[in-house]
Amino acid sequence: MDSLLVNLRKYRPRDNTDPLENFVTEAFAWLLRSSEEVRKVIFTRINQALQLPCELPQDECVVSSQENFNGKFPDLVVNWPGCTWVFEHKVWSHLHSNQLKSYRDYIESHSDDYRLILITAKTYQHAQNPDAALCWQDIYHCLHKLEQNNNDEQLSWALNDFLTLLKTEGLGPSTPINRFAMSHYLEAIKFDSQVDSVFKQAEQLQWPLLDLDIKPLFKRQKTESRVGLEFSPEFGEYGRCWLPSIFCGVLLDGGDHGVTEFIKDELNLCFVFDFNKLGQTYISGSDTYQDFKSDLSELVKEKFCQWQFIDTALEPKAKYNRWHPIFLLTPMLPIFKDMHTHQEQVDTVHTLFSEIQTQLLSLSSFRNLLTELALLKEKI
Repeated sequence: MDSLLVNLRKYRPRDNTDPLENFVTEAFAWLLRSSEEVRKVIFTRINQALQLPCELPQDECVVSSQENFNGKFPDLVVNWPGCTWVFEHKVWSHLHSNQLKSYRDYIESHSDDYRLILITAKTYQHAQNPDAALCWQDIYHCLHKLEQNNNDEQLSWALNDFLTLLKTEGLGPSTPINRFAMSHYLEAIKFDSQVDSVFKQAEQLQWPLLDLDIKPLFKRQKTESRVGLEFSPEFGEYGRCWLPSIFCGVLLDGGDHGVTEFIKDELNLCFVFDFNKLGQTYISGSDTYQDFKSDLSELVKEKFCQWQFIDTALEPKAKYNRWHPIFLLTPMLPIFKDMHTHQEQVDTVHTLFSEIQTQLLSLSSFRNLLTELALLKEKI
């Protein structure tokens, strides 16, 4: 099986095309080239959708994603003796005017037998009378069934990655509106203001990090998808700096931090260490930082076992984020489920994060790291 990444590297993107469509096309083409089993299930499904089915190839076929139809570029062309299939792929865009007609005009003079196949995100994008029109979820179902019955480890890996890509981009099976969400929508939209209120009140309380003059500031950060208190040291005229910042709050989404695999579709409380570019450069070669990570990991195991310690530089399931390289996570619901008042929630947030801060301050490696990072203020 050839390398997917090598094939993607060879791809020459065209102007005015959706990069996602290009990426999905190249990954799909690679699967078709690499596996006879994939070709069989996909071609069979397409043949079922054709107005006029054809005899499928018994041997090898040529799969190309770089064909030039006299200045027009279909996404994919599959050719075997006796027939040519021309594919146009859409994610969320629509066909251009007469797009399929231009392909048909060209292929009619270059092939004795052909089919035009359109694959889109949704059925409402089906237009211009292709010979077969499918959705990406049709492709998903075929490959998912193959994955479940496949014993080839390498192919299983490839199928899983492609299925994950489709699902992540909303091209997998469509899910209905959740009945629970319908029942609780009006309550749920109050959530943001309620969480803000809890942390804004907690901001006014006494915190262990204040002993080092590291002060809290309420933040709702859209890019990081988190809300809570940011504890940052101040450096005179430069103000608050991530050298480091320690964020205590709620992680709303794990994408930016690179921990989607860990949040399990639920809200998590987070204790995050943030570093600016100056700090990132420093810790990349700091033995003190390595000692601190080791000490923090042991501390979590011994005293805060309900929390996950995540080092995104080392954790295989995480995506490394140099701005937020290490942090702790714990599900929010089990902690809050038995609390009935706003004040109980404020007190819990304060107690929970204060306990971690107190233990953090007991680590000599943490204090040493703060001292070393403070010396960087001259380079700001």
